[in-house]
Amino acid sequence: MNGLRLFLCSLTLLATTSVAWCAENEFSAEQLEYFEKQVRPLLVEHCFECHAGEKVKGGLSLQSRAATLKGGDTGPAVVPGDVKSGELLSALEYDPLGYQMPPAGKLSGKQIAVFRRWVEMGAPWPHEEGEAAVAHEGINLKERAAHWSFQPLLRTEVPSVTQPEWCRTPVDQFLRHRLELAGLTPNGSTDKQTWVRRVYFDVLGLPPTPEQIQSFLDDDLPGAEERLIDELLANPHFGERWGRHWLDLVRYAESRGHEFDYNVANPWHYRDYVIRALNDDIPYDQFVSEHVAGDMLPELEGEGPQLRIDPATGRNESIIGTGFWLLGEWVHSPVDIRQEESDRFDNMIDVYSKTFLGLTVACARCHDHKFDPILQKDFYALQGFLQSSSYRQVRFETMQQEERIASELQQLRKEAAPVLMRNYAELVEPTANDVDK
Repeated sequence: MNGLRLFLCSLTLLATTSVAWCAENEFSAEQLEYFEKQVRPLLVEHCFECHAGEKVKGGLSLQSRAATLKGGDTGPAVVPGDVKSGELLSALEYDPLGYQMPPAGKLSGKQIAVFRRWVEMGAPWPHEEGEAAVAHEGINLKERAAHWSFQPLLRTEVPSVTQPEWCRTPVDQFLRHRLELAGLTPNGSTDKQTWVRRVYFDVLGLPPTPEQIQSFLDDDLPGAEERLIDELLANPHFGERWGRHWLDLVRYAESRGHEFDYNVANPWHYRDYVIRALNDDIPYDQFVSEHVAGDMLPELEGEGPQLRIDPATGRNESIIGTGFWLLGEWVHSPVDIRQEESDRFDNMIDVYSKTFLGLTVACARCHDHKFDPILQKDFYALQGFLQSSSYRQVRFETMQQEERIASELQQLRKEAAPVLMRNYAELVEPTANDVDK
């Protein structure tokens, strides 16, 4: 079980690591992302002119969480979780008995709602050394890149255990080793009937039939488990079951969201492409290349990613992978076209970086990343790649395949016409008789 299948199975381990990291922080990754993408840009655009830097008006600095909670001459600007306290929301809502900020004009209701939700969330803000987020002198990319998560993977020696006979695979040795370090005793092996149900649900997402259970129970030859696993991996439902995990990563949807929620054009082609890739066990580097630049892969034979053509239909499989870029939220008839375009690219980069890099590159839309070795210019280099690309519907089936499908549809219409006419006549005849009477 290698290639793309092995990669998807490892997602569970990655998710566990992410949860552990978030647990060590005051705010969740989603809350911090909300601040960086929704709140901080508004602060920079509408507030920092007067409330950032060395000289601030009213004694109020909004450059750090500590300074914001401390407030200025009239008290705290924000009380986490309490939208009725604090000067910030009161000023933004143009309280007639208080301040009215920003002085150039009241923010829109949508923008004020962003601040309100942020306060309700507890005013999440990335941890910063010291009080303020003053302009820094640049980041040390080499120092940040030395973090363990950016190092190449190394082959790990399989640990020794006190009861090697308990282990069936090297994975079991790693599990047993950690259990022994923790002073824990593993449970005994499960019975065959429970095992076969678990395997069916894990691999296919479907329960086994009584006949399938009995067939496995009757197989007493060595290697029965391995044979069943191979059989399930060859089942078309495998790609459907595990493809859902990948589709969640790329935020697959068949409509655009927002208030109009209009349909995406032909998204199911990408869905079926993912299912086929899993069932065919396409190498992960090929799969990634098809997503990033499937329309540019060369028609070569040999090593490395290349244009992939379905041998049965002549279909260009590689180009379908690029459809993942265009599955995000789009606003119908936006008021600010440039803002909407920037938001689309931001969403694309966010999905791409989290899916393929495991990083929140979207933070660099407004500033150099505060923790990872990612500069703001890296973000806009990626955005430039997207801006220089065009979105259009393309043919990926051969003309011969499309002609075959058209011929089959025409034949089905011919076969269905007499049946439809007969059914129609049976429905209309009673009504016609009533009219004659």
